[in-house]
Amino acid sequence: MLCQVCKKREATIHFTNVVGKNVEKIHLCSHCAGEKGFDYLKKSNFAMEDLLAGLLGAAAKAAESKKGRNRCPNCGTSYVSFKKAGKLGCSQCYDFFEAQLVPILRSIHGDTRHLGKVPGRFREKVSFKRRISELQDELNRAVEIERYEKAAELRDEIKRIKESRVEGKQCQD
Repeated sequence: MLCQVCKKREATIHFTNVVGKNVEKIHLCSHCAGEKGFDYLKKSNFAMEDLLAGLLGAAAKAAESKKGRNRCPNCGTSYVSFKKAGKLGCSQCYDFFEAQLVPILRSIHGDTRHLGKVPGRFREKVSFKRRISELQDELNRAVEIERYEKAAELRDEIKRIKESRVEGKQCQD
């Protein structure tokens, strides 16, 4: 394809400008790009991760705007109002907006689990729930990769831990 400006050299820079519904494509050679002020486009330092981040960001925004019209069935809070106020309306909002909240929590904290200090009276309960959750995740992965013997072992371990916890509580009563 020839340069749209000089119509002599091969176009090496292809620029697409989208404004609303109007799409304008510009094809320039390296020389004309420099003359027209597109010199920065000659240096190809565009990383693949930038492209993927942009695509994922656009997809997330599209999903977000679609989800923004949904409201928590319990309190009526919308995702848009959560983003503005930074507060959810009720405990059920966490489940209702889980798909939007998980990526936000991961980007802020690096994980979706609380890894900080736990008050002494809750330490045992939290560590029990964490252990069960970790085993359940392992079980799900084993089933996904069709390691059914390992999955059965994990299922039995989860059952044993839950039963021992119930027995321990009955002994305390």
